[in-house]
Amino acid sequence: MTSHSAIAPLKVGDEDFLVASMIERCPKTMMLRELTMNALEAARLAPENERLVEIRPYEHNGASKLVIWNTGTGMSALELHQMCDIAASIGKKKSLTGNFGMGAKVASLPSNQHGMRYRSCKDGRVSEVILCKREGAYGRLRRKDEDGEVHEVVDVTAAVVSDGCDISSDWTEVMLLGNRSEQDTVRDPYDGDPVQDTQWIATYLYHRFYRLPPGVRMVLKKGTNKLDGNRGFEPITARLERHFEKYETVTTLSGIKIHYLYDAPYDKATGHNRSISGAIASAVSTCAVVYRDEMYDVGKGRGWTQNAPIFGIPFGARHISVHIELPDDAPVISDGYRQFLRYAGGEQDQISTKDFAETVRDHRPIWLLDLIRSFAPESTSSNDIRDELQKLLNDLQVQRTSPRVKGSGPILAELGKGPGAESRGDGLGDSRLNGSGDPAGHKPRDLTAIPTGAKRADMFVNMERAPEIIPLHDDAEIEEKGVKGRAARYYIDTGQLFINMQYPAIEKMRALLEMEYASAADLDAMRILVQQNAERSIMLRVGRAVVYALAKQLMKEWDSVAVERALSPESLSVAADDYQDSLQTARRALGARLRVSKPGTDAEYSVALEDHQ
Repeated sequence: MTSHSAIAPLKVGDEDFLVASMIERCPKTMMLRELTMNALEAARLAPENERLVEIRPYEHNGASKLVIWNTGTGMSALELHQMCDIAASIGKKKSLTGNFGMGAKVASLPSNQHGMRYRSCKDGRVSEVILCKREGAYGRLRRKDEDGEVHEVVDVTAAVVSDGCDISSDWTEVMLLGNRSEQDTVRDPYDGDPVQDTQWIATYLYHRFYRLPPGVRMVLKKGTNKLDGNRGFEPITARLERHFEKYETVTTLSGIKIHYLYDAPYDKATGHNRSISGAIASAVSTCAVVYRDEMYDVGKGRGWTQNAPIFGIPFGARHISVHIELPDDAPVISDGYRQFLRYAGGEQDQISTKDFAETVRDHRPIWLLDLIRSFAPESTSSNDIRDELQKLLNDLQVQRTSPRVKGSGPILAELGKGPGAESRGDGLGDSRLNGSGDPAGHKPRDLTAIPTGAKRADMFVNMERAPEIIPLHDDAEIEEKGVKGRAARYYIDTGQLFINMQYPAIEKMRALLEMEYASAADLDAMRILVQQNAERSIMLRVGRAVVYALAKQLMKEWDSVAVERALSPESLSVAADDYQDSLQTARRALGARLRVSKPGTDAEYSVALEDHQ
């Protein structure tokens, strides 16, 4: 016990409640991470060529139970007893930024209240303890021997040897017994809450562990992977050379490493990436923060492809992964349950991949930019719409919320006199406010001449730029950007506006206009023009909605959250739905091109409109 002379240490008034609250507040899905990390850390201390972690099934009382087994220094009966306490660990130094001494126990017990069995072999003796929940309290299970004596840790060496297990070297294993004796913890580790698919083990490991410790092998035994037989687990970094078509690591000035990975489409299975070949885990593209060989804030599938444009990847995100690796000495800390990373200073905000979006954009390799362009859909020019929107932005005097530096950088002026100037002798050319500086080296003699280093003035410095309009026609592209059933999605960080060209408002407008101009001499030309005008009208309506939403930044009553809502896909869809307001403009354009007036009276048109709707 630590002695304190200056203070009276705080005590725990209700120890059972404190332990239970720590355990049951832990996210269940951290269980596999904690158990695997303990196994990896132990295995890395084993002799070379003996560093092994195995994940395997085991039939226990008629039910399949998940077992995590590892080589490395084992624990004696006393060490195993001590290890079971909260905030206790064996052979590790505890710290608030490192080992807490409670991860595996706290993360596993909520889903294993029936029990989790630890066995450890040390110096040829195997000790066993079962942690569980009984009568509302968590602790070691007390068991009686043949003589009626109660034990918390028992010696099971004889039973282990009779089962054919090797005890010639140290090892440790944990078996997950679940919440019920009949629960299959290999397929259903969380007792149905949450439900897991058949490859949950490999997929979780693949999206958590970026590298394994040097020399450590991990094997998923038959029954714990989606393929037949025993399979070695390989993290992403171990699969780059053989399965990814191209990858590159760029190191920033701050020491952050950005890994850009291209996983080409798999020609043998439409919709998959090439790395799916022979994989025991998911092969979807990902975006993540990597810290000390672990992945955090992992975005995958649709969650990643929707956010990819802010990282400078508007197209092809299904095949492109971005991993932002922080230096080991980065000022970050893990949260209490290691689910998230947080900044060490200030309010310790949670770290997100989006925090590094600009850095990722700025360091994209040339080959990646070419690749992104190759995935871009072919579309007609919308420059005239963008020019119209830019004029509206300028008229509204909408300024950017913060200045954005141009990628081309400053323009440097050459030294020496410029046109329309004459020499005044030597001088530093530094005219100071108080008049005490050296005289300038040249003086102007022609007022119509532009001074040295001058260039055309930017009339709209820090003014908001009109959105870059990107129409989406393909089902996969629409799904990827998350605009199925919605008109558009706007990315304020990059100024890109993706518009769903399959949105119903376009089809409704097209059908009405085709009905009105059915008397045109050239029906094929009419249909093409009608389609173009319907698409242009929706793009313009959505674009104007974006402009007016950006203009709300000028009003103090509108905070950033309100502006984001106005720019949401739902708000832009509402703007697109009001396409009737654009019909008259489209009619004028069609009439001028087709030289046909809309037949019927306004009343007749109103009836037709109602019938069509």
